[in-house]
Amino acid sequence: MSIEPASLAHRADFRLGSARIRPALRTVEGPADSIQIEPLVMHVLVALADAKGDVLTRDDLIRLCWNGRIVGDDSISRAISAVRRAALATAAGFSVETVPRIGYRMLGIEQADCATPCAVPEAKRLGLDRRTMVAGSAIALTLGVGGAAAWLYQRKEDEIDELIARAQRLDRSGKPDGAAQAEVLLRKAIARDSGRADAWGWLATVIDDSEKAREAAQHALTLDPKEPNARAVLAYQRRDLDAWTQWEDALLGVLADAAENVLALNSLTFFYQGMGRCRDSRDMNERAIRADPFNPTPQHRRAIKHWIFGRVAAADQVVDQGLRLWPRNPAMWNARMMIYAFTDRAPAALALLDDVQSRPVKLTPPSIESWRAAVTAIATRAPRDIARALEVCTHAAALAPGLAAHAIMTFSHLERVDAAYRVAGGLFEGRGPVVQRMRGVGLSDVYSASAWGRTQFLFIPATTALRADKRFPDLCRRLGHVEYWRRRGIWPDRFVRGALQPS
Repeated sequence: MSIEPASLAHRADFRLGSARIRPALRTVEGPADSIQIEPLVMHVLVALADAKGDVLTRDDLIRLCWNGRIVGDDSISRAISAVRRAALATAAGFSVETVPRIGYRMLGIEQADCATPCAVPEAKRLGLDRRTMVAGSAIALTLGVGGAAAWLYQRKEDEIDELIARAQRLDRSGKPDGAAQAEVLLRKAIARDSGRADAWGWLATVIDDSEKAREAAQHALTLDPKEPNARAVLAYQRRDLDAWTQWEDALLGVLADAAENVLALNSLTFFYQGMGRCRDSRDMNERAIRADPFNPTPQHRRAIKHWIFGRVAAADQVVDQGLRLWPRNPAMWNARMMIYAFTDRAPAALALLDDVQSRPVKLTPPSIESWRAAVTAIATRAPRDIARALEVCTHAAALAPGLAAHAIMTFSHLERVDAAYRVAGGLFEGRGPVVQRMRGVGLSDVYSASAWGRTQFLFIPATTALRADKRFPDLCRRLGHVEYWRRRGIWPDRFVRGALQPS
């Protein structure tokens, strides 16, 4: 079988099942509806139609529809699901069958293509005897049973695909119980077919319990050793158990096989920012957005990236639209607060803080009061307000990693660098008077996540004064950053180096 890569602009319209396919207009016109689909989805539909019922492997689809560019299984699965949704929405009369561990093929097209010539003629006119008729009936019955089985199998696959897609939407919705609801749906998908490695891999990404997430990931890899989400989860859990270069290589290995795996992309985005590789972090984040445009995690990071690179108006645009799309999303709300506060727009920050309806559900009094004290001090720069901010934010810093991070940013922005280093010593090294007593345990809050104990905020505009201090290189050395930079031969971007001198 030889099929040329699909080209849409000059491709003539054609019939498929009960539908008219118009590639140049990206339209599927069926008895129930007429809808327009994305160019990539149309490429996949055309490639499957051109195969005339033969199986196309994932490699075939990559060659035909992605011009041979390496893409992840997630991208192919999303495109196949979109073709199936288009067929259902238009009552097109065709479907796409998943051939386990091999690829995909289109069903329902032979009947439409052969409707007239395949009409059953009279037996006498063709000279068929009774034995031939009986044999033909048996074959027809067998094909009918097989077709019913294929239909039932495809229906099950479609149901599982839909459960996984719904789980993904819930997980990235930003709702407080989104991940828990996603877990329920993924377990339903696994109950329908326990051999679906992708369902196990997605399950590993939403389980809050690290041991259970690891078990799900390991099970996914027994079914498919290259399942990207499972590999990314296990790599993520190994951070700090291995050398950072080894950990980074593991995630880059996931991307080599699944270039659009969002978990690996998000993990490296976060890691590179914490290493001062702001440009690399931005580029990785843009890849995550291309892979999953309506995921709030890379979108709130895009706003932060704009701010880091001095594009405040663009940052405002992204974060404001993000809050419209994902109201009360904690990460988006925090990005809005940070950008307001640390670009000296205190009135806007205080108005946001006082808008109870827009605040994240999990925002406790210590977080609210530390933000209020910080923003007030930034607004007035009055000695009394600065003293109040130092007191309130230092006390809150002992309660949760995120509150310590905000104290460090606030004190640096207020040019109280000694206070910032005291909190940094407690957060990163467990030394000094501001050691966290609880590490967030018992404080169910936006800022209690352990990820706040990383160094991503050391390389943003709010901490310019902290980086300029002569103590900064030694802090980076003690944290292991200098060793990583030397081993990689990649130092922080020049504009965030502060007192660092690459050697």
